[in-house]
Amino acid sequence: MGFGMRVNPTKLDVSEWMNSSASRSRTLQVSTPYEVACYSRTANGELTLGSRAMLRTYREPRTPLDLNTGFDKFVKSNTVAHVETLVDAVKSQNYDISEKADIVTYRNNLNKITLTPYNHRDVWELDACRVSGTVFLGKFTWGDSTRCCKRLSRRIVNSPQPDIRSTNEDPTDSRGRLFTYYGYKFEQVCCSADPSEENAPVDANEEFCSMVHREIGNHRVLLCAEIDCERRDGRESTPLEGYVELKTSREPKHRGQWRNMARQKFLKFWVQSFLAGVPMIKHGFRNDDGILLKVETLKTRDIPALAYELCGGEWSADVALNFLSHCLAFIRKVCGNEGSVFRIRYDPARRMVEAEQAPESELAERIRAALGR
Repeated sequence: MGFGMRVNPTKLDVSEWMNSSASRSRTLQVSTPYEVACYSRTANGELTLGSRAMLRTYREPRTPLDLNTGFDKFVKSNTVAHVETLVDAVKSQNYDISEKADIVTYRNNLNKITLTPYNHRDVWELDACRVSGTVFLGKFTWGDSTRCCKRLSRRIVNSPQPDIRSTNEDPTDSRGRLFTYYGYKFEQVCCSADPSEENAPVDANEEFCSMVHREIGNHRVLLCAEIDCERRDGRESTPLEGYVELKTSREPKHRGQWRNMARQKFLKFWVQSFLAGVPMIKHGFRNDDGILLKVETLKTRDIPALAYELCGGEWSADVALNFLSHCLAFIRKVCGNEGSVFRIRYDPARRMVEAEQAPESELAERIRAALGR
């Protein structure tokens, strides 16, 4: 748990952990990831386990290119990620979850946890429970319980933090929606078989997802991640080696803007790609008018060193991964009893991760049904 730290079974003090020697350790072992299963989902919601039909091939886009095109026809995602889908996908490949995994989750939950040491602004919440010895992490939704929602809402209102938002909250202002669209449009133009497909409406409901197994410290983690596309140059010996993440950003104009990008965006880029074992990012740069100007290649393994050059030691890959391992240990300990569901919540104002029982949650029952137990 870290030398010199006070232990509370339901609370994890992030500030205290950051000041401990455990945060700076460079001994954490992280295994090479491998793909266990996959699935594709079409725009009409049809899901096919084991299918790569929706995995697109990367094509270098032409520049300059207007990313505003088609915004009025954009079809937003209405897909809800259920842990049952993940369970069904790996079961179809004869992967025994109870024998091989300590943690089962979607990548977004791990993104939130890993970013926590440098997150002073955004609340995150998730549900966790142990079923057949494995801890499953599920997304907490505000519709799960009116009583619980009111209790958590009071906490947020009473918090001194002036601007608390969920890390995965959809932007509600028109400018924010447009910036979100730029990312989807960039994906479309990078994955179109020919330029004529660039004029088709962008539909965010299509997806290809990969289930990846990797060990992080003492935790055998099975995670599900959406994959943007793949490159095919004949040098990939495993599926993961060909996967590509697509990102867009406003082009920095001076060193200060580059520093901010390295401090904020590069950290998120690295966490997201590293956890899923995606080795390459294609980074599109646009201007203020949404015109794509150029595309550069980032290798995931090089991002921490590049960020250090641009912003100094404002974030550390070691610290981020050490915290992930530490927090997973905390969650596994909290979920010691079979079938009990706990709500795990991070309050950035207090720099505290807390766990409380969530008896109203149906997560455990759903997982048991999916596992057939």
